[in-house]
Amino acid sequence: MYESYWKLKARPFPQATDPPLFFRSQSGAAALLRFRFAVENLSGPALLLGQSGCGKTSLVRRFASENTSLRPFVHAVIPSLGVEEQLRMLLCELSEDQRGLGTSGPLDVIFRELRAQLRRHTACGRRPLLFFDDAHLLSDDCLQQVVLPLLHLAEADANLKLMVLLAAQPAFATRVRRFGQLSERIAVTATLSGFSADETAGYVRQCLEHVGATESIFSRSAVQRLHEVSGGIPRRLNRLCDMALLVGFAEQKSQLSESDIDAISGELMPVAA
Repeated sequence: MYESYWKLKARPFPQATDPPLFFRSQSGAAALLRFRFAVENLSGPALLLGQSGCGKTSLVRRFASENTSLRPFVHAVIPSLGVEEQLRMLLCELSEDQRGLGTSGPLDVIFRELRAQLRRHTACGRRPLLFFDDAHLLSDDCLQQVVLPLLHLAEADANLKLMVLLAAQPAFATRVRRFGQLSERIAVTATLSGFSADETAGYVRQCLEHVGATESIFSRSAVQRLHEVSGGIPRRLNRLCDMALLVGFAEQKSQLSESDIDAISGELMPVAA
């Protein structure tokens, strides 16, 4: 709606960030380095911690795009599923002919088929990446009967290779420690934090330049205020910037100021937090 007014080719602040648009913050770069270490040394599962909206999913997508040997990339996005449903979902994603859709019987039957599919990928020179998003929402049963058995397989079966990655909110670390077998198998743990003030400015600039911006749409004080009210959390930044561009278009602004950010932050931040 506002793109032509600001002379942009598209909306610059989407809610979902594609890997090519990933902004490499200091904490993000450190996390990617740790994950690459885990891949290159076959050292086990990885854990990514960060508060809601800080870009955990975007970072993992970037990691997967940079490591094409980790295929297929299975993104488990419904942590509320039960044990059987989680196993069926993984099996469906790993099965080229979707045989997992019709798999029935006890859990051990489903798990044996899942192991067979993992072995098949290994035999073809592939290493699946199983990414459990919002892992803090997984039930204890899923951790014990889905995640842990997968880690056991990765350790004990020389005929298969896989990488398991869990992304969760920070409190999940305490929960992991309660599961000794899970805690002791985590090879690397990375924490993703919000952007610094300089990173916030760089992120806003990168997003705008990507869609053709040639002028400074946000004043320097506006960018500083964006950082202060968002805490440098990308999801909050995206919502604030998107609405600011819309309001600026409606009011025919030539540039967005600190007061413009203040005007919309009270309305948006309770939702974005």
